[in-house]
Amino acid sequence: MFKQKRKFTGRITLIAVIVLLLATLLTGCGGAPAPTLNFNADLIAQRWDKDYEDGTLEHGLKSTELSDMAKMFADAFSGGFDAREALIAASRGYDITAEDYDPTADYSKDKGVDLKAVQAVVKKANATAVEKGSANAFTDADLKGREYKNDKGETVKEKGILNRLTEADVDTLIEAFKTSVVIGPTDLWGNLLTGVGAVLNFLTRTLGFGNYVLGICLFAIIIEVLMLPFAIKQQKNSIKQAKLRPKEMAIKNKYKGRNDQPTMQKMQAEIQELYQRENFSPYSGCLPLLIQMPIIFALYYIVVDPLQYVLAQGAGVSAALSSFASASPAAGGLGLTLSSTNGTIELLSAIKQTGADWLSELQGFQYFSNGDALAGSVGDVANMIPDFNIGPINFGMIPGFTAESWILLLVPVFTFLTYFATAKLNRKFMYQSVANEGADARQIACSNTMMDVTMPAMSAFFTMAVPSVIGIYWAFRSWVGLLKTFIMSKVMPLPTFTEEDYKAAAREMAGKQSKKKTGSASSGKVQAKRSLHYIDDEDFEDTRERGLARRAAIEEKERMEQEAKAQKTPFAAAPLKKEEKDDKKKKNEAVTEADASAEEQSNSVDAAPEAQENDNNKDEV
Repeated sequence: MFKQKRKFTGRITLIAVIVLLLATLLTGCGGAPAPTLNFNADLIAQRWDKDYEDGTLEHGLKSTELSDMAKMFADAFSGGFDAREALIAASRGYDITAEDYDPTADYSKDKGVDLKAVQAVVKKANATAVEKGSANAFTDADLKGREYKNDKGETVKEKGILNRLTEADVDTLIEAFKTSVVIGPTDLWGNLLTGVGAVLNFLTRTLGFGNYVLGICLFAIIIEVLMLPFAIKQQKNSIKQAKLRPKEMAIKNKYKGRNDQPTMQKMQAEIQELYQRENFSPYSGCLPLLIQMPIIFALYYIVVDPLQYVLAQGAGVSAALSSFASASPAAGGLGLTLSSTNGTIELLSAIKQTGADWLSELQGFQYFSNGDALAGSVGDVANMIPDFNIGPINFGMIPGFTAESWILLLVPVFTFLTYFATAKLNRKFMYQSVANEGADARQIACSNTMMDVTMPAMSAFFTMAVPSVIGIYWAFRSWVGLLKTFIMSKVMPLPTFTEEDYKAAAREMAGKQSKKKTGSASSGKVQAKRSLHYIDDEDFEDTRERGLARRAAIEEKERMEQEAKAQKTPFAAAPLKKEEKDDKKKKNEAVTEADASAEEQSNSVDAAPEAQENDNNKDEV
């Protein structure tokens, strides 16, 4: 009852771990959503109504026209043109749609609204929406105006949207596009990761002297220590499996030289029976690995996004600061080019390298309605932004072929060599299961070789797409894991066996097989037909002696052949003594006699009368 309950609990735990792992993968690898530009339609209506009630009539467009323009801007945004950024730049007096626009010029001064630049932005946004097939795009008549006859027959010229745009309209659209940034973690998962990130923050600021590279290396050591119980569990499982190696080898040697499918199935069935008899499950070592996978993924998110988890600013601040950093200087942003959107290491490193008064610029940035609160929250932790440099090298950058980042290409190379070396060394310290001979052994060796190359190559490839500090973290954590495996192999060593242990296991397995056959015969089930393979002779009482003798003769023959090969010189084979020749002749004769005896027995079975064969088939096991 206890075993059944334990088995049930293990299955529930396994299912829970798999669900957690899938949730983690979907959260982290689900991909970025399609870009959208939302607007506040109620704010547009309220501003227009207030303008109408006050009688100021500062708006040139109607409330519905402003809403339609906001929808058209949103369609253009998803079509690839950031109409909001261009509109804000035009409100500061700069036309980023112009052919002579220079993104490197000085745009720090706010020159006020340029309506001509606004009209150019509206034209380009509308053209993008038309290309996308948007139903919210304006017609040429809507933009430029139209003529029509009134009831009196007079020609009336109606101004288009472009000619009626005012500064109030521009200001209303910009305000409608503003969003409120959520500061800090907002869910349980975010709070948990932020709590772990606080540990990394402490290590970086104290023991790491403010350097993020040192901080994550210390963090990797602590994580490996905390995962030590899982390593102990795996080592115990490996020891238990290693203790079964002599018996497993005895089973495999029993079927040595036979690779047909029925024989392989029979061999695997006997091995599984051995595992069940010894209360060992080969899959029990997978559970600690499955439990560790979500933890490793979660730790990866913490390391790559220090702004969100280490500095506890939350996902909202992380996304807002990324938008501010990548926005054009003409729109009030920093104009930084970020190679990756995965995490905020590159972002924080680039912002820190600017040395500009970016906090004041963030406060007045017109993407957000709560810029003051955002700038205040980021300002509180600005002095805690870690240092990503080691000497003159900035490991917060992504490896590339520019003058600043080409040296970082050594990090993927280092990562590849690390994973290649640790994979080879880990195999020496960890238990390796018994491999079959022949094609299976070659296949396993080929698979190991492929894994030794492809996995390090994949790691090096991923290192090319993330800040170099992540590659340093992966490589260092791999070396720490190797050290832990080495210590475990010394503290809890795997059992070793002598040749006598393997022979004793073979005799034990042969005895159990003998009892099984004898019990089967006493119950009235006698094996009448036998395989023509001589190795089956060892399975039965009446032929076991002959089978064992033949096996011993074959093994002795192989041993003598190996010794003869070892004694050969580059010039000629060493001459055999007379005694050695006689021994070799006797062994060959013994093997020949065993083969002839087995063949004679096989022929006698085939020549038996059909009635006798039918009687035997009735009692066949």
